[in-house]
Amino acid sequence: MRVGFATLVVVDIIMAIFFVVVIIGYIISGSFSDLRSMASLATNADEMQAIASQSRAKDMSVGSVKVLQGTDTSYDFYTLVKNTNSDWYATFTYVFSSGGTTSRIEDGFVMPGEEKYLMSFGNTAESRPSSVTVTIGELVWHHINRHEAPDVQAWLNEHRNFTVADATYSSDIGLANDKIGRTTFTLTNTTPYAYWTPQFTVILERAGAIVGVSKATVSEFSAGDVRSVEVRWYGELAASGTVTVVPDINYFDEDVYMPPQGMPANDPRDNSFDN
Repeated sequence: MRVGFATLVVVDIIMAIFFVVVIIGYIISGSFSDLRSMASLATNADEMQAIASQSRAKDMSVGSVKVLQGTDTSYDFYTLVKNTNSDWYATFTYVFSSGGTTSRIEDGFVMPGEEKYLMSFGNTAESRPSSVTVTIGELVWHHINRHEAPDVQAWLNEHRNFTVADATYSSDIGLANDKIGRTTFTLTNTTPYAYWTPQFTVILERAGAIVGVSKATVSEFSAGDVRSVEVRWYGELAASGTVTVVPDINYFDEDVYMPPQGMPANDPRDNSFDN
């Protein structure tokens, strides 16, 4: 009888040990599962934050539209937009309209903290358009991954570090029987990046007022390259003016960058088709 009792005690002890082992295993397994879940959440933190805070991007401000005469029957439109967000940039389309005059639909973007001009050139009209408006469409806000750009403004400054020198303006250039204006300047790519076809906004001012807006494109602008650029002005010409040149590049678009030397090139211009 004592043997039977002892046997029951041993069995109870074994079952108790087995139960404790099972419980400990469950706890450890659950802890590892929780750790894996936490790691997964951390990995996707930026995406989750972007989704959760999409509505927290402040609207960009859009100024009134200005009109400049290009030729006798064509006009240039421009307006100033500003993005006050420090870690959001926007992509969109825009179109200018005035009565029966409607510009082409253009693609636009604005970097974090950027103030820039949206422009449309050569809009035909029998008389100078009035009450011109701009419509922003297909607006998408993009949240910047802080792992890729911990300091957004420092990151942007490194990518847009172009040097402009020797900017001049002349209004007495002869072309056939007409006089045109001409701006020249020297542009240096002092960034560590190479760009396929970077665009630059060219502003002509006289006495603090804008009298001309244009764009210049530089082809295959590698790091360290120096280029001489010329912009021509038509229509009503200012007798003199001050030139400002500002890069107009979506630095978050991978297609704007040329690959480092020695790597195969995939020129995005090869993917465009004429209608």
